[in-house]
Amino acid sequence: MIQFLSFSDNKASHKRKNNIKNIASFFKKRNFWILLLLNIGYDCGTQFILIYWSIIYVKKLGFNLSLVYTLFMCALILGSLIFNKISTFASSRSITILNTVCMISVFVLSGIIENKYLLLSLFLLIELLMGMMSGQISATSNEAIYGESNKSTMLSTVSFIAEILVGLSLFVSNAIMKLAGNLKVMFFVSAAYFSIVLLIIPLIKQKKELSAK
Repeated sequence: MIQFLSFSDNKASHKRKNNIKNIASFFKKRNFWILLLLNIGYDCGTQFILIYWSIIYVKKLGFNLSLVYTLFMCALILGSLIFNKISTFASSRSITILNTVCMISVFVLSGIIENKYLLLSLFLLIELLMGMMSGQISATSNEAIYGESNKSTMLSTVSFIAEILVGLSLFVSNAIMKLAGNLKVMFFVSAAYFSIVLLIIPLIKQKKELSAK
């Protein structure tokens, strides 16, 4: 009985050590950093609009809260449906690149334009693209770790680290807004975050091309 319990304890300890070694080994892998930057770029890029949309479009621009929220949700759902349709005949990487370019452009325009109706239209376009990209980022993440062992552990580790960094980015965003004295500066910051996604996607392509040779 004592031997059995000792064996079980040693086995559990051995598993924990292996898990720690696996997680530590991720930091040496190129795919891990590609996956992490991909998720950070998307999550940090969308945080501002998800948190401050009601302040910008309802409080500052004077639109009805229920109307904006309803349109916002409809745009998200429509974006998801569009992605499901086009993903059957186009690669997720190509769609992600196109949508990321569109997202950067829309964020930059939102930081420049003053007309309230155009700003609302751009907001709905952002939500439409977000609805499309939520599925695309997952698909592209799976491409990034294609052929890796311990995929689930790698994805969990990336999600954990990304959540911490997104939390830190909120403090940075608040500091930037206080320094600039204007919420609209964050549209440009969001565009900068999405540029990370745009830079990372070609690395996934390059990696797969190299592995095929």
